[in-house]
Amino acid sequence: MEQIQRDLSDRLVVDSLASEDGCYPIVTEYFETPDRECFWEKERRLASRRKIRVRIYGNEGGKIPPTGFIEIKHKHFGFGAKRRLFLPVEEAIEFAKGNFEILNTVKRDWSRTQRMIIKELFDMIERRHFGPAIQLRYDRKALMTPDGQLRITFDTGLMCRSKLLALEADDRRFKDYIIPADKSIFEVKSIGAVPFWFRQYGGEKSLIRRSFSKFCTAMKVIDPVLKAQINSLNSPTA
Repeated sequence: MEQIQRDLSDRLVVDSLASEDGCYPIVTEYFETPDRECFWEKERRLASRRKIRVRIYGNEGGKIPPTGFIEIKHKHFGFGAKRRLFLPVEEAIEFAKGNFEILNTVKRDWSRTQRMIIKELFDMIERRHFGPAIQLRYDRKALMTPDGQLRITFDTGLMCRSKLLALEADDRRFKDYIIPADKSIFEVKSIGAVPFWFRQYGGEKSLIRRSFSKFCTAMKVIDPVLKAQINSLNSPTA
């Protein structure tokens, strides 16, 4: 991680939405179905799949104040989309605790797009029985090209828990790592084609594109329901 940052220091600047050093904490609660459909849809590479997560960015006293949102992350035939509701942190935390009606009881002038997202959320919760399942936290460093075309992030300290606590900004009540503590997840996001200079750099450093799901990895580490399912599948049959 440090080597890549040094190599690209003359190409990148700190993300304009991040703190002075580009770092901020992220705390996330993922929803799942009782049968762990999200996990198995990912494992089976279902062409179209969705999941719900509640996320709290930032920390008190930081450049990024605590910010909450509810998100539907949708993978559709290789393309990813995120449909988000930005909310006061207190409301996002209430939703994460299972008080879904907070979206109906707090009156505000929702836009048409926001109303569609709320309708989709309730459809997933009521029809497919999505509910809180697992919580993660990590620290992110975000850098970007000055024109905003390319954004790279490094996520470190990836930890999870299955005991669901009330979410907090920069929550540190975690103990289970989902990858080794000294490793980082390096993500590259581009608006349009990836710049040629970065393709050259990737070739020189033998960087290989790989898929990695924080959610699925954490579920394998900590979720007792999924562990029981996997053990059942791996047990010898009569």
